[in-house]
Amino acid sequence: MLNTYFSNKIYWPLAQKLKGESAPDALQKLDATQWQSAAELQRSQWQKVRRTVCRAAQQVPYYRDLYRQAGWAANNASFSYKDFQGLPTVHKEDLRDQFSHFLNPDYRGRITTSRTSGSTGISQILKYDSTHQSLSEAARWRAKAWWGISPGDPQAVIWGRPFTGSWDRMTQKLKSRLMNILLFSAFDLRDDTLARIWSKIERFGPKIIYGYPSAVFPLARFLREQRISARHVGLKVIMTTAEAITTGQRQTIEDVFGCKTANEYGCSETGGFAYECPSGSWHVASELTLVEFLDDQDRPVAAGSPGHIVVTHLCNDYMPLIRYHIGDIGAYKEGVCPCGRCLPMMDVAVAKESDLIRLEAGRTFSSELFDYINLAVMKAFPDSILQFRVTQKTCNGFDLEVVPGSKDIGAAEKLFVKHMHSALGEHNSVNIMRLPEIKREPTGKLRYFISELGHRQLHPEI
Repeated sequence: MLNTYFSNKIYWPLAQKLKGESAPDALQKLDATQWQSAAELQRSQWQKVRRTVCRAAQQVPYYRDLYRQAGWAANNASFSYKDFQGLPTVHKEDLRDQFSHFLNPDYRGRITTSRTSGSTGISQILKYDSTHQSLSEAARWRAKAWWGISPGDPQAVIWGRPFTGSWDRMTQKLKSRLMNILLFSAFDLRDDTLARIWSKIERFGPKIIYGYPSAVFPLARFLREQRISARHVGLKVIMTTAEAITTGQRQTIEDVFGCKTANEYGCSETGGFAYECPSGSWHVASELTLVEFLDDQDRPVAAGSPGHIVVTHLCNDYMPLIRYHIGDIGAYKEGVCPCGRCLPMMDVAVAKESDLIRLEAGRTFSSELFDYINLAVMKAFPDSILQFRVTQKTCNGFDLEVVPGSKDIGAAEKLFVKHMHSALGEHNSVNIMRLPEIKREPTGKLRYFISELGHRQLHPEI
C-alpha cells in the first residue's frame, strides 16, 4: 500500500498539473459551494447556463444554426428559464451525425478526448476541456468525502479492463497504484477469481470498494456462500456506478461487508453528476450540470413524476451539450435533505435490474465487457460499427446486431467476435446480424446488452 500522503499531496497534484487540470483546487471550491443555500446555488447555476448558451449560440456551429432556425438571438444574454425551456433538445443521433459541428473552433486550451459506446451501444467520440475534467473529478471526490474518503485513501476498484492492448492495461494499473488504488477486472467473476480478489482486498485494507453492482454483488454472494467474514476490513462504503443496483443486491452487499452502499449516476457524455449521500438522497452536482426531466413532447414534468433526463454542460466550452437527452428516466425530488446540503435532488430509474452475462457452470461477467470490446474495435477500425447490441439467447449462444458504418465492417465484426471468444470462451457461438438500425425499447432506451435467460429464476436473491 502506498502512503496516503504521497498519493494525495504529491502524485495527484502533479498528475493534474501534467494534464493541465486542477481537480484539487476545484474540490476545495465544491466543498464550500455544497453548503450554500438553494437560492445561491440556483443563482450561480443560472449564470453559468446563460454564459454557456450565449457562447454556444455565437461560437459553436451546431447551436448557431439550430438556434437561428428557432428564432433565437445569439446575443440574448438575459433570457428567462422559460425561454431556455423553449430551446430545441439534442439527441445522441444528432451528436453522432454532426459531431464536428458541436466543437467550438474558437476555443483555445487543452482538450481531453475519449471514445465510448455508452449505455446505448452508439459509439461516440467525446471531447472535454480542462475545466470540465477538473470539476467532474472533483465532484466525484466530494461525493466520496461524504463517506469519509479522501484522495489517496486506499481503494479497491472492480472495473472494466481495456481490450486495446497490454500497454493500456499496464498504464491503467500503474496510475491506479500511484493513486493507492487496487484495480481488478470485472470481466471474470468465477469463484476461484473471486477468492483471489478477496484475498488481495483483505491484505490491502481499503476504505472503499468502487465498481459495477454486477461485479461487487457476485463477490458479496461468494463470501456469504463461503461463510467468509468481510466486516473486519473496516470498509466505510461500497460505491457502485454504471448500472442500477437492486434492493436485493444492496441488502446482500451491506450485510456481507458491514457498511452502506452509495450510488454514482451519470453518462459517458457528461461524466458522473448525481451522487447518493449518507441520508439516501441523490444530489446533483449543480455546479457543473443542469438536469431537466421532460415528457415525450419535451415539456417539464412535475416533481416526483418520471421524465426523460436531459442535461446541460455548464463548464465544457469546447464541446458543450445543451438540453441533451441521455436516454434514461428519472424524476426531480423536492424537499430538504437531512444531510444539510441544498444541492438539487433527483431519483433515478435507469433499469430495474443489472444485466449479467451468465455462462455454463455458473460463470458470470459484467455486460460492460461489450463496451470495452467495442472500444477496442473502434480503435482498430474507426466508425466501422455505428451501433451494436448483444443478445444472449442461451448459456453459450449470442446474437450480435450491428449497424454498419465504414467499409471495414467485416474486419470489425471479426475482431468483435474474437474478443468475445477470448473473454467468454471459444465454444460460445456468435450470430452476426447487420441491420439498418437497432430499434429502441418502449422506454426509449437502446441497451447494448439483453439477456433472455431469465436470470431471476437462476438467482432469485438478485
